Amino acid sequence: MSDRSQTESIIGQFYEALNSDDISRLPLAADAEYTGILTPDPVRGEAEVRQYLQETAPFILNIRSTRMIIEDGAVASLTEFDGVNGVHIEGTYIFDVENGKISRIKGVFDTRAFFADSGGLKK
Repeated sequence: MSDRSQTESIIGQFYEALNSDDISRLPLAADAEYTGILTPDPVRGEAEVRQYLQETAPFILNIRSTRMIIEDGAVASLTEFDGVNGVHIEGTYIFDVENGKISRIKGVFDTRAFFADSGGLKK
């Protein structure tokens, strides 16, 4: 398996783990880090990132990558999913994959849909 196909497979496992609500087998580095729209500070450490993803996964339905750009171990993955509240969200995950494990995840999503019907922020 080439490095590129191995990296693509590992990122595929990320999406499969979120869709199955089972993060237990996701290959995360010991010093993994997650940052995203709902994390004011980075979540650091394999166990902490795994726990954060496990707690988040039940609220995400049908997450999928629509396009993936891979250069060495760096990945940008255009992503879309539906929330359990019926909101459709689009954005990007940025990953670093090192030695067969995900070492960094950064989620960047358009959150305006969260507020569209709540009387809050409007488009």
